[in-house]
Amino acid sequence: MHYSAVPDAHENVFDGHLVYAFSPERGPDHEPEGPDRPASFHARGLYDTEDIENAVDPEDPRDPEDLDAADLAVVCGYYDFAARIRGGVRDVAGVSAVASPPEARRRGLVRDLLGHVHRELRDDGVAFAALWPFEYPFYRRLGYERICDYARIEVAPDALSSACPDPAGSYEQLDADDWPRLDAVYDEWATAEFRLNRSEDWWRNRVFESWGTDPYVYGWTDGDPGDALRGYVVYTITDEDDAEGKTMAVSEFAHVDREACGHLLRFCRNHDSQVERVRFTGPANTRLFDDLDDPRAAETEIRPGPMARVVDVGRALEEIAYPEDFDVTLVLDVRDDACEWNDDAFRLHVADGRGAVERVGDDAEADASLDIGALSRLVVGSHGVDRLVELGTVEVASESDRETLATLFPETDPFLREGF
Repeated sequence: MHYSAVPDAHENVFDGHLVYAFSPERGPDHEPEGPDRPASFHARGLYDTEDIENAVDPEDPRDPEDLDAADLAVVCGYYDFAARIRGGVRDVAGVSAVASPPEARRRGLVRDLLGHVHRELRDDGVAFAALWPFEYPFYRRLGYERICDYARIEVAPDALSSACPDPAGSYEQLDADDWPRLDAVYDEWATAEFRLNRSEDWWRNRVFESWGTDPYVYGWTDGDPGDALRGYVVYTITDEDDAEGKTMAVSEFAHVDREACGHLLRFCRNHDSQVERVRFTGPANTRLFDDLDDPRAAETEIRPGPMARVVDVGRALEEIAYPEDFDVTLVLDVRDDACEWNDDAFRLHVADGRGAVERVGDDAEADASLDIGALSRLVVGSHGVDRLVELGTVEVASESDRETLATLFPETDPFLREGF
């Protein structure tokens, strides 16, 4: 097997694998129907051939004749992201488009492919990776763990009336050229840890476009159309072919304050003659109960969200920020069955808000033992040490070590809202 960037000449085969993996009813020969991929996407694959001398450089694919598209066995890709993680913006790879045709399955090829991807990321200085799993147990075996959940709320438009202020300001339909105006709202609204910084390319190709029906985007300003936005809503109208009628499916409901939130709810309420329900998605703590006269009108469901992992333990522990005025040393014994370079013991010394890491192997007694998934949760802040000890994924040598870990890695309640 040969790991390589997928040349442009093989894009049809790459896309064919994706379509059949995720839309099998369309058959193996269809091209995807959707927006162009952002420039931050890097296609990768395993070719069923021997390694090529002077192999294709993942960052500089050679002549496609070096590889045969028919040998492309399994595929995936990753996006270059930047996410807020513990005191700063960190590089994160968004792993996506993992697919294999039926004839290539049950051979461990996806595991091998992602092993190459993780090694490439480590070599490029990227310490974190995230993905939306098709199956949680599969990716847990590769070191990923769930880092957040999300709420899905359905409510009849009329039920929103009690949350709606009197009409004021202006609504306006927006297009992709308005992305800087939306980005200003997004910066104020999306403040959770693990939020992604969006590029123009991402706004154009992933917010304003979709694989199915392109969404509608409307903004609200407290002045005239064209003024600075104070909120926006991204949504589609779906007909789910059932007796209950159409749904206004809101994928982003962004606002800078409660006033703007109320006027966006008013916008959704005003669709009462067109849809039977409005569906919102957001962080797991999203609720409408306090805003409605009848809180039972909002059906709220919590669903499991995306997964993440640390790709490079040493780099991740040195990149993140720690509490100031804290000077301590801990030895962490990390188990990682998928990335052997992480399967080691690491001495972490924290001083003045920064960490320094060195490998110690078996030379030092561990203060805490944990698998890579538990370490990833600690680092990004989705789980505290107490919960991880309860789950049996972290063992601490003493109560003082547990208290130290709780201080170094407080929970941050991350939320990754992007689909990719």
